[in-house]
Amino acid sequence: MKNLQPLSSSIFEKRVMKQLVEAIIFEGILEYDEIPLIKGEKFVGFYLYGKKNTYYCKGKRTAFNRVRLKEGSSIYYIQENQTLTAVRLDEFVVDFLGDSIIAEAFLYELKQTIQFSEWNETYLCKPKSRRNSSFQELESELTEGHMYHPCFKARTGFSISDHALYGPEAKGVFPLRWATVKRTSARVSLLEDEKNFWKRELGSHLWKNIMDELVELGKSFEEYTFLPIHPWQMKFIEEKSNEELILLESRGDTYRATQSVRTLWNTVHPKKAHLKLSMNMINTSSLRTLESHTVCAAPHISKWISEVVKSDEFLKDRSSLIILKEYAGVAFQPERKSSVKLGAIWRENVLDYMEEGEEAVPFTALPLVELDGFPFVNDWLRCYGIEKWLKQFLQISVIPVWHLLVAHGIAVEAHAQNMILIHKNGWPIRVALRDFHDSMEFNREYLSKPNSTPNFSNIHENFRTIEANQFYWMSSTEALRELVMDTLFVFHLTELSNCLEEHYQYDEEKFWEQVKSTINEHITLFPNLLLRHSLLQSDAPNIQVESLVKRKIIKGEGEVRHYVYNSLSSTNKAHKER
Repeated sequence: MKNLQPLSSSIFEKRVMKQLVEAIIFEGILEYDEIPLIKGEKFVGFYLYGKKNTYYCKGKRTAFNRVRLKEGSSIYYIQENQTLTAVRLDEFVVDFLGDSIIAEAFLYELKQTIQFSEWNETYLCKPKSRRNSSFQELESELTEGHMYHPCFKARTGFSISDHALYGPEAKGVFPLRWATVKRTSARVSLLEDEKNFWKRELGSHLWKNIMDELVELGKSFEEYTFLPIHPWQMKFIEEKSNEELILLESRGDTYRATQSVRTLWNTVHPKKAHLKLSMNMINTSSLRTLESHTVCAAPHISKWISEVVKSDEFLKDRSSLIILKEYAGVAFQPERKSSVKLGAIWRENVLDYMEEGEEAVPFTALPLVELDGFPFVNDWLRCYGIEKWLKQFLQISVIPVWHLLVAHGIAVEAHAQNMILIHKNGWPIRVALRDFHDSMEFNREYLSKPNSTPNFSNIHENFRTIEANQFYWMSSTEALRELVMDTLFVFHLTELSNCLEEHYQYDEEKFWEQVKSTINEHITLFPNLLLRHSLLQSDAPNIQVESLVKRKIIKGEGEVRHYVYNSLSSTNKAHKER
């Protein structure tokens, strides 16, 4: 298994196993039975049927059918004499996937996740409380990773030393590698003069050094542009220098990784742009490279969404919705087809939007539990009261995303890592959204102003021959509803609703009733949106969501979906009450 050492049954193996089984049941990857234990008991018994064994565990259904296994309990296989024996991760994976290449690759990612989590636990000093950490430090200190996906620290290709240097958790500081790229092999996407852009972003010192190197190479700015490369990505560059791409010796500012690993922040000038760089690394469900057409589209999409927000009286009021624009992109697109993707996107820094007394917190922090045993948001809830705080929180987090969808027909991928909460002493003030280059969708018939969209066919040739549902434009409004509800509700705010129920006995059904009523109250303020809102059918009894784990382990391409109970549906609530 690619030199991974056998693992003891650590708390992290148990966590990976727990999240894997939760996903398998939730996505229906294995056949299973769900048997009530005791009348009135919230936990049930799950029996899963692998190729060889039957497995048993205790868990419960929560919002949107999410499965939560009982904390501290194990997953067992049932022997012929009905004895329950705790099962190991590798045995379980081989049983349901078989002894295959897919099983080997999947198990490798699971074991990478365990090893990196164990390394963090062993070598990093986790603060007793992260509540007073700055936004930049939180990006590193949120070590838990994805709360649903079992491959939450897979980082394929990373060694332990790579993890220590380039992972966000260890707060490693490193310079970027710079290259000069022949313009015939480069795609530069800017909404300003290119030379002014480079002078500002590089700074006078690096700009001078990099231009001097260009002259020494006998090249000119008219023939070549520049490209930052993640130092880890250098191992994938087969030819270190050729006429298309020439590596430079100049070094500029140092950077640190954010929680997304490939997005970096400038440690010398912390308010400068965040840089997203291509990395040939799989983490959770995706290969973290950057396709040239999305790099080229990024500034145009950001400009479009930002202008839509500025034109909307509700969204621009008190800057309730901040769009962190991806304002520049450069991609290496060699004449010969290459498996190595090199590209960079510059994104605005949320610190540029902060006002006096405001603080920023990644949404990923909100449902986490600190070492003192209380949730991250505990002090805020104690100060303002759960009802009052939650009402304000839903108003500033859910409503801008939903309004953008209903009023304008733009769906954004509002998962926890893409959202930033702006608060004053814990009181929610506004929300910032980020990461649009491959994380937004629209349906042309549903757009309020279809002629305002970027002319994608002029942005990149890849957009000229594609059909609906391949990139940004979808064939139905259902796809838009799915993107927003899937990311914002099913895999995001369910973590907070579950946290509030577990730690404060705040009923999860009540949480989602508040979400629904908050949305409905907002829509009633805009009678012209009633019909558009009804077209989304957000209260349908069942909705489709993406099967994140199933997508990793099935053959073939394309997204995989499954239906779940919709916690915003009045039909489901009425049925349950009867």
